[in-house]
Amino acid sequence: MEIAQAVPPRERSSPVLAVTIVDGDPLARRAIRACLAAEADIDVVGEAADGATGIQTVGDKRPDVVLMALSLPDRSGTETMREMLKISPQTRVIVLVIEADEEAQMHALRTGAAGCLQKAIDLEILPRILRGVRAGEAAVTRELATCVLEQVRMLDRAEVNRLRPVRTSLTQREWEVLDLLGEGRTTGEIAKQLGMSLATVRSHVKHLLGKLGVHSRDEAVDYVEHLRRALRQ
Repeated sequence: MEIAQAVPPRERSSPVLAVTIVDGDPLARRAIRACLAAEADIDVVGEAADGATGIQTVGDKRPDVVLMALSLPDRSGTETMREMLKISPQTRVIVLVIEADEEAQMHALRTGAAGCLQKAIDLEILPRILRGVRAGEAAVTRELATCVLEQVRMLDRAEVNRLRPVRTSLTQREWEVLDLLGEGRTTGEIAKQLGMSLATVRSHVKHLLGKLGVHSRDEAVDYVEHLRRALRQ
């Protein structure tokens, strides 16, 4: 595992966009760093040449955005991204790919990527893309956006009704409990279907209410249905 490269700190205020670069290619890292160096509102706070070091660096720096090669020397980019987002959920990850492999890019999006870009991208537009991603925009090519739309259209009604945001603080089990609440199931029915105790179901409900910032089961179901309606549009 390589030691994360130290990057000289700048004076940083809250509007400054903190970026970490994770790529096994030193020339690629250098080119991105040089591109961003002239931007007063963007600060490269860390670099890493492999996935393990990238995870460590994200844990230390908690950047706003990570620019990460999908192919890394020691592990897959999606595995690396999954670990990064566990450590720093507010960080947004953009994966960089050499070839336009739609299947690999869709897998990265499902894992939690905020965008997928080709390494051959014109670096002059990269600062604008980074600012947009921090603001909540997705960074995808037109071709990939078309692919996403096609896959959404292929979903049947049952799948659409269970759409979930890619980035979410709820665990898989909490989503299962919430889906059953949306079907009108009682605590006892949920416990029986999921093979849990009543106390465990109540604990999951308590945690998901807190994460969603609501005060009742009905409010939680309404909130998630609102999210799903937005995803369907």
